[in-house]
Amino acid sequence: MRRLLVTAALALGLTLVPAVFAGGWATVQLSSTPTGVRAGKVWDVRLTVLQHGRTPLVGITPSVQISSGARRRTFPARPTATPGVYRARVVFPAAGRWTWQVDDGFSRVHTYSAIRILQR
Repeated sequence: MRRLLVTAALALGLTLVPAVFAGGWATVQLSSTPTGVRAGKVWDVRLTVLQHGRTPLVGITPSVQISSGARRRTFPARPTATPGVYRARVVFPAAGRWTWQVDDGFSRVHTYSAIRILQR
């Protein structure tokens, strides 16, 4: 009986190994950056989200997050007709230094260098 339990546990463990080590990560490619964007104007950006840098990810909810001091905004990205490509319409409400990042909706938040948003 003990041998049967050990064999069953080992078999179950081996079936779970691929799932544990497969992991999950994604890359995000941007159609543009917010460099040169003016306060109050729309930065229309497309995000291409690829699992393991290869396979377009569908059914996720990526977003662009911006912050400056206590001000924080999140802009959800909506799916386009192209699998793995999402569109976000981001508006920086004021001029100044802003940090920004993209939550890929799958595995992590991608952080980019801070930028300076210009007056309207």
